Amino acid sequence: MFKNYLKIALRSLLKSRGTSAINIAGLSIGFACCIIIFLFVQNEMSYDRFHKKADNIFRVLTIDEALGVSSNLVGITLPALGEAMEENFPEVVDRVRMIPQGRQLINYEQQGFYTEHFAYAEPSLFDVFDFELVDGDTESALEQPNTVVVTQSMAERTFGGESAIGKRIDIGNQAGLEVVAVMKDIDQNSHLNFDVIVSMQQADTTSGFYQFLHSWQSISMVTYVELADPASETNVETKMEDLIRANDVGDNFKVTLQPLADAHLKSSGILFENYNLNKTDISYVYTLAAVGVFVILIASFNFMNLSTARSANRAQEVGVRKVFGAFRVQLINQFILESVVLCLVSLVLALLIVSLVGALVNLPIEQNLALYFISNLQWVLFALLFAIGLGVLSGSYPAFMLSAFNPISTLRGSFKTSTKGVMLRKGLVVFQFTISIVMIIGTAIVYDQLQHQRNIDKGFDPEQVLTLNIGHPSLQQSISVLKNKLEQSPDILATARTGGMPGRTFGRRGVRPEGVPEEDTWIISVFGFDEHFMELMEMEMLEGRMYSRDMATDQQEAILVNEAFVRELGWEEPIGKKVGFGQQERTIIGVVKDFHFTNMRHKIEPLAMFYNPDGGGNLAVKFNASNAAQTIQFIQSAWDEIYPSSPLEYRFFDEEFGQQYASDERFGKLVFSFTWLAIFIACLGLFGLSAFTAEQKTKEIGVRKVLGASVGGIVVLLSRQFSFLIVFAVLLAAPIAYYIMNLWLSDFEYRVNINPLWFVVSAVVALGIALLTVTYQSIKAATANPVRALRYE
Repeated sequence: MFKNYLKIALRSLLKSRGTSAINIAGLSIGFACCIIIFLFVQNEMSYDRFHKKADNIFRVLTIDEALGVSSNLVGITLPALGEAMEENFPEVVDRVRMIPQGRQLINYEQQGFYTEHFAYAEPSLFDVFDFELVDGDTESALEQPNTVVVTQSMAERTFGGESAIGKRIDIGNQAGLEVVAVMKDIDQNSHLNFDVIVSMQQADTTSGFYQFLHSWQSISMVTYVELADPASETNVETKMEDLIRANDVGDNFKVTLQPLADAHLKSSGILFENYNLNKTDISYVYTLAAVGVFVILIASFNFMNLSTARSANRAQEVGVRKVFGAFRVQLINQFILESVVLCLVSLVLALLIVSLVGALVNLPIEQNLALYFISNLQWVLFALLFAIGLGVLSGSYPAFMLSAFNPISTLRGSFKTSTKGVMLRKGLVVFQFTISIVMIIGTAIVYDQLQHQRNIDKGFDPEQVLTLNIGHPSLQQSISVLKNKLEQSPDILATARTGGMPGRTFGRRGVRPEGVPEEDTWIISVFGFDEHFMELMEMEMLEGRMYSRDMATDQQEAILVNEAFVRELGWEEPIGKKVGFGQQERTIIGVVKDFHFTNMRHKIEPLAMFYNPDGGGNLAVKFNASNAAQTIQFIQSAWDEIYPSSPLEYRFFDEEFGQQYASDERFGKLVFSFTWLAIFIACLGLFGLSAFTAEQKTKEIGVRKVLGASVGGIVVLLSRQFSFLIVFAVLLAAPIAYYIMNLWLSDFEYRVNINPLWFVVSAVVALGIALLTVTYQSIKAATANPVRALRYE
């Protein structure tokens, strides 16, 4: 029986080649989009899940409620807190503290190498997290002072084919660090990554670093704790509050816990966590998941629409089969099997599409997407069940509807003039285009926001600037020689030393501005630079003067502040005001126009800028863009001449600053691509429905043409009903899109206003695309010879 059903199903699909092709094309593209989005979502949701204790691991965060701070959640905490929690809280099984340092210069046998992810960490790192050692002992790794663990790739890069164990390397001021273990490269999704880890253990209990590790006076340590029971999180947070108060931590500081699984997706508002690699916003993941659902819904509704419409042409077939003794259940099985076969064919084609275009999709999955999908049996089973379920669902309506009809009625052809199913088809078309228009409006507003981020006045010029890493102690003595050498080139317009660059996290310090009440606690962002930095970056002075080497008191007694600092304090005449930094008091000599030193999700906070003419780990170089390649070659040769054993590390500042928006940019591109695919799928369905409508009205069109109707009049007649449906979809989509996008924009401190023009443009685009789709079939029907339509009347 099943073989017979399958044979009839294949014959039916081949008989209606046009409808079958439209259905298969729409479903294949829909399935392919859904698979790609699913892989993206699954990849993002998998971060840190490979740790066996993932559910029990929490990150300690600090909430800074001081005045002057608007972005008050930070990814670091008090150095002594983690150790005290383990000693005093029975709920805490273990803790690990670390200090990620990013890129650092290491030296081995007079050769320099830059690490990508250098960090200090406690030995418990390998107890709390499942980072695998391929050489060395997990139990003793990092237990001794001055020991180091390196990854396989770093060991290969540094030591070649030699064994890394027992080798000694220099990092910064620490010389002779012994390699005691080699760690497997982190090849799974983790918000933490390391290639060199130095032990935080201290042999000298009087050292400054040992005192720092037991300090309750700074917010500077990355800390994770392992709880015996995740349900004790709230209780532990209450105890943490009591603990920091008992150790005289300022009332403006509070502490909280964040589950490890949330670190990657729920940290977009957290500052001071440069170690949180590739973090993104969970709202983006949810949005893309919703887009995937919408795309497959549109494809499914197309399938249901066309199946329902096409069922009218099969009414007589059903009547004949009923007359010859077919049972209703047999007819239902037949129609459902046809739908399932079509869905399974579409799924196979979707995997082929994913295999072909997967390389063009910027997903962090190295292997072929189709093979990656197929290699996971649970996903394959889910996809098969989904395709079968969709086939059953889509085929159910026409199956139950047709199988219930009286065979006499269907053989007379009364079913073809019935209005059954018409309202369903119209409703599905409206739903499809409502989703599509919401996506068009959303894409336009996302594009608008991204353009706003790119083009907003940042308060400085990021173009034509290189930043050279000069932070290593071995480089400091010859910086002036390098500057003089570089400035000999006519293509190098300026150089400046700085402790940081906009877009990188600046430090924070407690301050006491003149005139504020004693009970008020102020904390602001700070960084330092030399007298050339502001001119190089084209920053603007609003009041007062810039730093000068000719003013001997500038380095110890003067300070520059930004507009936000003045605005928060309500000062009308800030020049000459005093600002206390601990025991030292400085005088404001100038106010700098606000500039963005974090991304658009964060408000520009009060900032103090110190004069540091001979310090800072960065050398900013302004260059002539017309000779960029030659300039970089000149910088390389000058560097090699002065630092022959140290590699040059430089970055283009505009690219580095733009990395703040990388997650937003990727999200925008994905939404844009899938939006147009959704519209294409919706138009495929509309194309099929318009063809069906034209076919149903063939004789009516013939009569109208014989009576003198014009081609244009007939086109308008056939297009009108679809136009009404699209207009109705526009009216439904507008408030939905406004609500969703207003919610999305609320995450940005510097956001665009929603432009009503986008709603008009989106409506016109949707209506225009729909009419173009329908017009083809309308013109084809209107220009047909009426004699052929009326020949058998």
